Amino acid sequence: MLILRPVAERDLDDLVALAAQLDSMNLPSDRRFLAQRIHDSLRSFAGRTSRRAEAVYVFVLEDTLARRCVGTSTILAQHGSETSPHYWLELSTEERQCAQLGRRFAHDKLRLRASTDGPTEIGGLILDPAYRRHPEKCGKALSVVRFAYIAARPDAFEREVIAEMLSPFDAPGCNRLWEAFGARFTGLSFREADRLSASDKTFIADLFPREPVYATLFPPEVREVIGRPNESAVAALRILEKVGFRDLKQVDPFDGGPYYGCARDAIASVRERRDLVLPSLADDEPQAMREPLALLSAEGSFGFRATVVPIDDDGFPCVSKECREALGVASGDRVAVTPLP
Repeated sequence: MLILRPVAERDLDDLVALAAQLDSMNLPSDRRFLAQRIHDSLRSFAGRTSRRAEAVYVFVLEDTLARRCVGTSTILAQHGSETSPHYWLELSTEERQCAQLGRRFAHDKLRLRASTDGPTEIGGLILDPAYRRHPEKCGKALSVVRFAYIAARPDAFEREVIAEMLSPFDAPGCNRLWEAFGARFTGLSFREADRLSASDKTFIADLFPREPVYATLFPPEVREVIGRPNESAVAALRILEKVGFRDLKQVDPFDGGPYYGCARDAIASVRERRDLVLPSLADDEPQAMREPLALLSAEGSFGFRATVVPIDDDGFPCVSKECREALGVASGDRVAVTPLP
């Protein structure tokens, strides 16, 4: 059975293996960082963080039969604080024309922006390739579980939610925009800058240009990757677009990956989540996974848990005995149902 739950200390080895597939700033392939991230996540789920900017929630998808985690996703409750601002490059267009020459140009510009009271950010979604075509729609479940959790605790998160999509890389640690832009102003490799920014972002404000930079000056092969998601991120982006996320015309200052966003309460998976009370009877046998599907989540005897279930013809979730036991719930308990997009 596949269960979505908060990450635990015992998941470190699995998380390291999953992170190696992405190696992003939100989930770098760094054992020490990931051990600390698990520690921070445990404190956040337990409500022991003093500031929203410190809260991080890491979810894992566990295959209970294989006894290992096969996917993960993350919520950063607030990305941007006084001590660690949220930085992005704002994309804008400047039109210039000359009647004398009969010529008109549209120039794209990049300008560094920052916020010390940033939005909630979702990220770090990784799924073991063997589970990408699973009947339980694992990728969608890993994405939606974050919105189900946000919907249950809206006051713990910001009113705006963003997601950074990974941009194209020619090779691990080799990004065209960074080589043409960031590296020239910082003297750092992409790897060095990415690692440093996880703990200290001072160099961004100190060294990045404060005035707009014309992307027109970059070679065509650099311009073509600005604001373009990596092929591996396309599936995740489609899910986000289905629930309401839109291009913000902002890109990451390091790799040029686009930011997508949506108002928290306008996200379909937040609006459509509904609470139900489990009836006294349960299906003895697991139900076949046929669409439509939904994420069933609950705060049962094991804490927060979720799993994917089919929806019957009357619009109710099919909850088997096995499912109830896995979620730690019984008849009369409240559960939440969030449709998968």
